[in-house]
Amino acid sequence: MQKNTLLSHKPIKKFIDGLGEEIKKYFGQDKGAIIGLEDDGVFYAEGLYHWFSQQDKDITFTVMDDYGKGLEEDKVKGRKVLIIDNDIVTGKAYRIVMDLMREKKERLKIKDIKFAVLCDRTKMADFSIEDYPVPISWDLKNLDNIDLEIIKALSQDGRKSFVEIAKEVKLTPVGVKNRVEKLIENKMLSFYGLLNIERFYSVSAFIGVGAAPKVVSKLIKKLENCPLIYNLVKVSSGSHNLIIGIVASDLKRINDLIEKQIRSEPEIKYIHVNFGELPIIPKGHLVPAFSEKSKKCLCERRCNECEYFL
Repeated sequence: MQKNTLLSHKPIKKFIDGLGEEIKKYFGQDKGAIIGLEDDGVFYAEGLYHWFSQQDKDITFTVMDDYGKGLEEDKVKGRKVLIIDNDIVTGKAYRIVMDLMREKKERLKIKDIKFAVLCDRTKMADFSIEDYPVPISWDLKNLDNIDLEIIKALSQDGRKSFVEIAKEVKLTPVGVKNRVEKLIENKMLSFYGLLNIERFYSVSAFIGVGAAPKVVSKLIKKLENCPLIYNLVKVSSGSHNLIIGIVASDLKRINDLIEKQIRSEPEIKYIHVNFGELPIIPKGHLVPAFSEKSKKCLCERRCNECEYFL
């Protein structure tokens, strides 16, 4: 991509207009090195590098992934280093990268290490343009005892009528209806049809996966549509960054899914599996919607005797 074309992109222009002068002060009269973190960080890093190249500054440019792969060490030796990414969400990638570079600092005689991003949710970056908007968060203290009793009644039997609930909480049916509608409007209550886990499955497994963020995103996109997955959690501490909860009819079914859907990914760092009984909670499982017309597995790869095809 030509320099002029790259610098005309609105996101890069925003990045440079917001941080260019601050970063210039950071480098000062020293030699500098810009590191773009794959994938999104490279876009901003390359744009900043081209901006500096127009100012006759001694700045080098290189790239690496979150685990340091691809870094050209000769381009950071004896320089001030600036690492650039698109955003910081949980802070895990930031900590991994900064720890990695600090380990190299003495050997490569690196003068200083800073981190720059477009968006920073954690306040960890040295340079950032904007923060993520704080999500609306509710507390159970926002609910009074009647709200809690209504939610409890519906969680035990989602088909219970407003008339029945009204008798229990000592309100009118209209009063219960109004409260339920308000809870739904404020996204504090949702209604789903759940599959009774105990009626269909006999074993479960928890799987800890360690992988680069882009691989984790790919796994989530694939597995969130699998009828056997009842729990998916991204984590930011420990040695893994994705936890997968599976329920199945037998251990063979779980092993099939692990081999075909998880181990098949080439950039998985490690997998740790714990087999167990069915979960104590939850008792219900929200199964994804299927398309009978397509007869195509939602994860786009037919596992051995997947329940979807039975």
